[in-house]
Amino acid sequence: MESPKTEDDRLQMFFDGELAPEEEAAVRRDLEGSPEGAAQLHEWEQLRQAMKGVSTDWAANIDSEALFARIESEINAPVVPIERPKQEQPVLRVVPGGRERRVWGGVATGFAAAAAIFLAVMAWPESHLDPAPAARGSEVVEVDFGSNTGTIFEVEGGAGESLAVIWIDDEEVGLP
Repeated sequence: MESPKTEDDRLQMFFDGELAPEEEAAVRRDLEGSPEGAAQLHEWEQLRQAMKGVSTDWAANIDSEALFARIESEINAPVVPIERPKQEQPVLRVVPGGRERRVWGGVATGFAAAAAIFLAVMAWPESHLDPAPAARGSEVVEVDFGSNTGTIFEVEGGAGESLAVIWIDDEEVGLP
């Protein structure tokens, strides 16, 4: 059994006269074999006759000689260039400070590069210069708690080193 799409395509090809003669005869037998198919075949024949009649009447009203003469004259007509309207160029204005901004941008970039190099040199570990292991630990010199209170603890790290932990309370003290 054929799918509905395939059957519709086959019937359309039959209606348009695009099937091979043996296939057209098979489709006609199938259609004439059922009352619904015979009715459909009759409707298609009526539709085909109506379309042929309309196209014949329409074609009879066309002056084909005049139509083709007009097409040929338009093909052979000289090409007329299209004039595009002239558009005014936008007025350009000088924006003050453009050069100065570029100069200051260069200066700022130079300072940023110098700062990056300075920080890289200062943060470079010195362990590669001194093969002796550095003493581990920390020392708190001064802590400004401001208007808060806090505590400084000394704790032992995982490797036995001494670490300073500073705990600052969030509550402000000493204010009226």
